Amino acid sequence: MAPARSATAAMLLGAAAGCGVGAEQPATLAALTPDAGYNDVTLAADIYGNGFRPTYQFDAVSGDSALDVTGWTATFAATPAPTARGSYDLLGVFWESDAILGAQIPAGLPTGTYDLVVRDPRGHTARLPMAFRSLGPDTDPPTVAITSPDGSAVAAGAALAVVVAADDGYGRIAGLVVTVSTGAGPVPTPPCNVTGGSGAACSFTVTVPPPVSDGDALTVDAVATDGVGLTAEARAVLALVRAAVATGISPTAGTTMGGTLVTISGAGFVDGATSVTFDAEQANVQTVTPTALTVFTPAHAAGPAVVTVTSAGVEATLAGTFRFVAPPSIREISPTTGPATGYLPITIVGESFSATTVITFDGVPLLCPKLVNANRIQGLVPPGSGTATVLASDPIGGSVSYANVPFLYTGGPLPGPSDAGASDASPPASDAGCPGGGP
Repeated sequence: MAPARSATAAMLLGAAAGCGVGAEQPATLAALTPDAGYNDVTLAADIYGNGFRPTYQFDAVSGDSALDVTGWTATFAATPAPTARGSYDLLGVFWESDAILGAQIPAGLPTGTYDLVVRDPRGHTARLPMAFRSLGPDTDPPTVAITSPDGSAVAAGAALAVVVAADDGYGRIAGLVVTVSTGAGPVPTPPCNVTGGSGAACSFTVTVPPPVSDGDALTVDAVATDGVGLTAEARAVLALVRAAVATGISPTAGTTMGGTLVTISGAGFVDGATSVTFDAEQANVQTVTPTALTVFTPAHAAGPAVVTVTSAGVEATLAGTFRFVAPPSIREISPTTGPATGYLPITIVGESFSATTVITFDGVPLLCPKLVNANRIQGLVPPGSGTATVLASDPIGGSVSYANVPFLYTGGPLPGPSDAGASDASPPASDAGCPGGGP
């Protein structure tokens, strides 16, 4: 209040000093808040407009000057086609700023619609047609809603958020009480703050106690009371369960591309209130039973990941980790062409190679594969014809179909079983037939 008043005062005093005394323009009215209300109780109101200028006085002897913010009046008057009769003064009209006046709408205002008439200290008046509608006595109870919790179950130890909202339309909320209880009795909760307006909100967090028996429940009750004593109630009931535990996962590894179906075992899983993350990446939950759940893994960088199950508001972390394996990919091969009879030494260059990586030429495995390092595999080209797709895959990591290169077979068709070179075209029966595999 004070800053607005001081700023306006400085403006008015400056104007008086520079412009002298002249005709003042009357104020204009823009809105009254609230614009409707019940008549059971006195209502606080704000009058909005422009040109709310208080008078100012000068002491010719001392040279001092001061604002006089008194002298404002406001009245409700019947509209030209009245639905209410007579006029009624607003109470305690006070100046707040050049654009706002405060006032009290009296109780007992007869039902109907009223114009607002404001008179300034100089006797000028301004009128706002149909500014307020008196609704008569308040016979409508308030509404109250519990927006949180909204689930079906909550686990012991969970930090439970409780959020309640109440509304009385054109009336006012005089009280809002929220209680939380279980089979063991009430759970300590803070009081709700009510400001006396038409709405009220209450939010807090409680730590959920353990159930006293199977079938125990946690209950949230909310009661809202309006200015004339009308009440409304709301209730939320959640099954109270023991905190879940996660004991195992199968399989323990999957591709970084995600989509591996895994089963997590444990106890206390709640259907409809369970989620799973792999290093905070959300998994797609498929089925939930009290002792097991199945999920599809999310995409994840290669390496170990912490698996966390959240059930009924409580987290359970798996003792071990899940390993994400990257699919191998091929960058280049050398050479890129060779005879249809195969057995040509070749080097495969790429990423994420391991001892389980399989290299194929149109589905035919590389002969005598040898892992050099994570970026290089050597071996012998299998027999083939035409242009073959060379692809790397892993039994866990899978394969990247676009990360492949072509190999061109040259020469005639593959030798048949009766051809002279057939014995040379047969794959080695053991490591003894591979380079470095035997004497």
